[in-house]
Amino acid sequence: MEETQHLQLLYKNLIGTLMYIAVATRPDIMFAISYLSQFNDCYNEEHFKCAKRVLRYLKETKSVGLTFKKTDNDLHRIADADWGSCKLDQKSFSGYCYKYAGTCVSWMSKKQKSIALSTAESEYIALTEAAKEAIHLKNLYKDLGANYERIVILNDNQAALKLSQNSMVTSKSKHIDLKMHFIRDCIQEGAIEVKYLQTEDMEADHLTKALPGPRLMKLRISLGLH
Repeated sequence: MEETQHLQLLYKNLIGTLMYIAVATRPDIMFAISYLSQFNDCYNEEHFKCAKRVLRYLKETKSVGLTFKKTDNDLHRIADADWGSCKLDQKSFSGYCYKYAGTCVSWMSKKQKSIALSTAESEYIALTEAAKEAIHLKNLYKDLGANYERIVILNDNQAALKLSQNSMVTSKSKHIDLKMHFIRDCIQEGAIEVKYLQTEDMEADHLTKALPGPRLMKLRISLGLH
């Protein structure tokens, strides 16, 4: 019994430490740790192996870090979602990242609280989460002297784009939680604009799903991790 409690505490401490690293400086491991954190109270040996695999990855890339460089003052912002990516409960993962001076300054990977009935719905929910962060960053940068009248969020789903711009209640949107329509108000007020981005250029891809090595390496560089 004591040994089980010790191992459980060890797993929680390991995930907590990795989560701190992921939130602070390593967006490339954010999805993996967000996924593994679901099993804090019901983990098994396989979850422990996965967590140690993340440790090995960090050891091999310990020289990698967020690198800022002189660029324009644009705030690059991308939102993405992967429909039904959690095999346990069929819920989707939302992800967004904001880049400034050539590197990430804000990112998130989080499982959605409700089951999305379509790819468009999961992407729409991700857009709403990204819009809330955009408003926060807009106010923060205003205090720092950089005024953004309108923040453009890039998304790779045309249906979600149209859903965010259309305030009419349709069969595809009538069941969506009211708070998820926050982005519509932001668009109507002119604070947010949503534009389409090709899927192959989606830099937030690693925040919503597990990726093969070459794809992850490419995205890691584009996020400012050098």
